[in-house]
Amino acid sequence: MSLNNDAVSAQLSAFFQAHLPITQFMNMDVEKYDGQTLTLSAPLAPNINDKQTAFGGSLYNAAVMACWGMAYLKTREAGIECNQVVTKGSIEYKAPVHGDIRAICHAPSKEVIEQFIEHFKHKGRSRITLNATIECSGKTAVEFEGTYAILSE
Repeated sequence: MSLNNDAVSAQLSAFFQAHLPITQFMNMDVEKYDGQTLTLSAPLAPNINDKQTAFGGSLYNAAVMACWGMAYLKTREAGIECNQVVTKGSIEYKAPVHGDIRAICHAPSKEVIEQFIEHFKHKGRSRITLNATIECSGKTAVEFEGTYAILSE
């Protein structure tokens, strides 16, 4: 299946709206997807804490969703309909985020993606580890690593 970047990112936005209410509360949406990098954004106002910075839970959710979104987009590009879950997540908060949240996930190498997809096609399930960052003032404020599984529906 050959879908362009705008078509698959529109599918992700629609999935967020239909199935993940937290993305609506955070006012999170796809800012950009170019086939290699997914950026999700959320304004600071609904995600603010008592220190007037981004709430740690919102930062975690944005990072989880950026990686989840990358896995979702790569399966859609491959024409795969599946169940998808996060199975493991680790986060490091390096600095406060004083503005809007921008969670960025870069796709792993083409070989890693192909292995992820091929394993699913042969076994009906597969796992992939993805990373996301959130920056503030040009510096990395958050680093996240998560493992995601896809399973036959």
